[in-house]
Amino acid sequence: MVVQEQAHPGVGRTQEFEYQVAGHPGVLVVEGNDMIIKPLNQREKQFYEGASPHPGFKSFMPVYYGTLQRAAPDGDAASVSEYICLENLVHGFDDPCVIDIKIGSRLHDIDATDEKRKRMEEKAERTTSKRLGITIVGMKLHGQSVKERDWCRDLTEETIVDAIAHYFSAAAESVSAGYRDYLVWQFITEATEYLEEIEQAEVRMYSSSLLLVYDANKAKYERLFPVDGDGNRKTRGFADRDCGSDDGEDVTDISLLDMKAIDFAHSHWVPGQGPDELYIAGIRKLIEILHSLLA
Repeated sequence: MVVQEQAHPGVGRTQEFEYQVAGHPGVLVVEGNDMIIKPLNQREKQFYEGASPHPGFKSFMPVYYGTLQRAAPDGDAASVSEYICLENLVHGFDDPCVIDIKIGSRLHDIDATDEKRKRMEEKAERTTSKRLGITIVGMKLHGQSVKERDWCRDLTEETIVDAIAHYFSAAAESVSAGYRDYLVWQFITEATEYLEEIEQAEVRMYSSSLLLVYDANKAKYERLFPVDGDGNRKTRGFADRDCGSDDGEDVTDISLLDMKAIDFAHSHWVPGQGPDELYIAGIRKLIEILHSLLA
């Protein structure tokens, strides 16, 4: 294993990653559940390794553990595949709910062929990417199957708002409406902080996503937000924007929710060229939609 960033103890047995909701197949979760491996893309590897001088931006990326080579399952030493090793963002969640939102109105890379550029422009036109700067490419609520690709592609400017609202429905149904509102606000806060970072970052990010994950586990919620002396359970944090429970626990430290930028196969650090305005517009639209869910 070639370690480029934070060390990881190693790779044991792997299995198909249940919570991969979009992207190319082949993502595996490592025994212990805290790391995934995915087929190596050199540009993505370069983007992760180029993030070190940008700690604020890097805090919104999965932890990068490096790369590894693995022989084919049949033991053929001549057949070796290379993988990138990343933090498993659903590790620590009991009942994870995941949504993958592609950001930006431009989907083709800077070196795309004319054919690829045309195809990706047509794809952006067919989906909400071109008009809104965001599109949902995958969703999985705990205990349910992954939303199919065709379902995501058929979303319109109006129904995408309903789809994002549906993503939070498991929180309301499994826990409470107050918890649902709490989560929406926390993701607004996370996305706003991320916006501040990317407004300063000199990057170009095409076909990259934000992955949102929260825990729909009622027992965890009740442990974090116990009933007070009057028999009320108040989700402290929604009203005062403080992410914590009454005993001072930090919600994010116990994996109640997370938001990370992912999928950097078409992303570049571009010193001297300024921020990616098309990507920024997509983040602003997502924040606007999240606010609308609390109206």
